[in-house]
Amino acid sequence: MTKGLRGLMLTVLVTIAVWFLPTAAHAQSLDYSALKYGTNQTSMASGYFVHPAKVTVKNHAYVVTMDIKTAKKLTSWPVKVLSVDGQSPENVRKVKDSAGNSHLYYSFTTTNLKRAVNAKLSIYVPDVYKAKHLITFKFKTGNLPALNQRTTTTRAKRTQSSTATSASTKPAVTAASSSAKSASKAQAKSSATKAKNKAKSSSKAKSSQSTSSQSSSSTDSQSASSADQLPAHQTHWGALIGGVVAIVVLVGGGSWWYFGRH
Repeated sequence: MTKGLRGLMLTVLVTIAVWFLPTAAHAQSLDYSALKYGTNQTSMASGYFVHPAKVTVKNHAYVVTMDIKTAKKLTSWPVKVLSVDGQSPENVRKVKDSAGNSHLYYSFTTTNLKRAVNAKLSIYVPDVYKAKHLITFKFKTGNLPALNQRTTTTRAKRTQSSTATSASTKPAVTAASSSAKSASKAQAKSSATKAKNKAKSSSKAKSSQSTSSQSSSSTDSQSASSADQLPAHQTHWGALIGGVVAIVVLVGGGSWWYFGRH
């Protein structure tokens, strides 16, 4: 391996180490104002906050450490930080100084200190005061160390790439979803058609049965009607009486003729 190639590899390794390894700087003082939430007016809790804050650059972000000091007479650590800049406080430490005052140290991490940072506090002094307050911090960023611009640009590119990937995969997912919906609709339509045809067949069968039943009933009715219309068996009394009269006349005439001659 030549010296030039070795030197190139060493340069690449150093660049990678500088690029990816965590970076940290010495803490610097950062002054700030504690204001009423969402205003430029000084908060009544401003007296609890020790100035200035400390800021370091770590992993290409700002780590801000703040100190809340409360007098001994207010009991131990009466102020608690519930959230800061939308996150839980980090590196929380409780310390008492030689005078018995309480110090609550906490940190938060951000990449932008040129904007207002909001926090939520809980204050509890037994038998005196208990409440939760929102507070706004504004930092003086004149001497703020700059973050690694290359890293910030790389993070932005990665975010854009992730967004583009999500956008490119979304149509495929939408198409698959549409295909699934179409297949589901076709299957539902086929099932409905089958059910409809089955209902029609059943209706036709029932109609046929009803027609046959009606035909049978009509035939029976006609048969019954014909049977009702047949003439009943009647005795021909007129012919019988006529016959009897004829016999009487014949017998009587015969008798008259016989006795008349004798």
